[in-house]
Amino acid sequence: MRCVAACLSVLALALSAAQTQAQTDKTSLRLAVGAGWMMTHDSRHSYRNTPTFGADATLLWRTRGDEYWKQLWRHPSFGIKASFAAIPHGIAGHRLGLTGMLHFDLAPRWEGQLGAGLSAYTNPFCFSGDSNNIFIGSFINCLIDLGIAYHLTNRTSVALRLLHSSNGMLYRPNQGLNYLQLDLACTLGPKRAFHAEPPPGAPPMETHEVGLALSLGTVMSYNPKQEGYYPCYDLSLNWQRYLSPRFALGGTLDFWYNFTDRASVYRTHDLHNVPVYLSGLAFGEIFVGPLSLKAGIGPVILVSSSVGIPFYERVGLYYNFPARRHYLGIALNAHAGRIEFVEWTAGLRLR
Repeated sequence: MRCVAACLSVLALALSAAQTQAQTDKTSLRLAVGAGWMMTHDSRHSYRNTPTFGADATLLWRTRGDEYWKQLWRHPSFGIKASFAAIPHGIAGHRLGLTGMLHFDLAPRWEGQLGAGLSAYTNPFCFSGDSNNIFIGSFINCLIDLGIAYHLTNRTSVALRLLHSSNGMLYRPNQGLNYLQLDLACTLGPKRAFHAEPPPGAPPMETHEVGLALSLGTVMSYNPKQEGYYPCYDLSLNWQRYLSPRFALGGTLDFWYNFTDRASVYRTHDLHNVPVYLSGLAFGEIFVGPLSLKAGIGPVILVSSSVGIPFYERVGLYYNFPARRHYLGIALNAHAGRIEFVEWTAGLRLR
């Protein structure tokens, strides 16, 4: 219930912002087609390999005021997106969506996109009664939409999106569904201007950076024979390139030591169930003052046989000390959107 209420609030806020700004701000229409994959939280099911095909239309109002926060983010856009995703073999049917959107510049050709709203499925559990559908139990759900776009021209762009649908346990069963999607979009209306100068108050521009981070945390075991929380250690080697003073793209190698697997080794005497993981992550990092938000997704390279999903995601919030050489933060790690590991991180940036 809280999840749906939060989505409705964000959608109402976006609609209100759009109505008050439509008279003075630049209006554009963005049309997109996309394809991707549906992913579930449970590796025992094959639905995570289901392809999706979709189209959407977003009506955007770009701010033009003199407020400092608008100048700082290159006059962000508020909008409303209507979307449809055809899922030929989807367990819950096809998906309709209505979301409030926020688009903001990250670099001259890069754009961040955040959205929240509602989705409707054509064949959820409450309609079909299919006992295999443990993922979506209700017709109406919340829809979280996160994307990063690269503008090929003033009117065309490609975007990588991660979407999540669930109802916050308003109706059961409900494990939620996740989608990884690639979009191609065309914008009708004013042409996009590529800004080269840094926004007001931007820190000095960096180019490349390598770094080292050590994380301590707890991982939740979903094995019914060893339920509970176990410690997990992570050593990360990072590289990233700054595309603007406030945005960087990069990659990470993670070396994990997971005590849930050590417990499994002791329990089963299975010496092949190695408790050391190796994984890679591609990420983007956004800087706002001393804070930064980092999000990424990548494959697992060496992993225990108890983990059936071959990729993971991380979202972290960090505090950067003066000169941005050292940082502390907290991050959530998940497999197909199911949070399994909370990590506390201390890191060093070498430029």
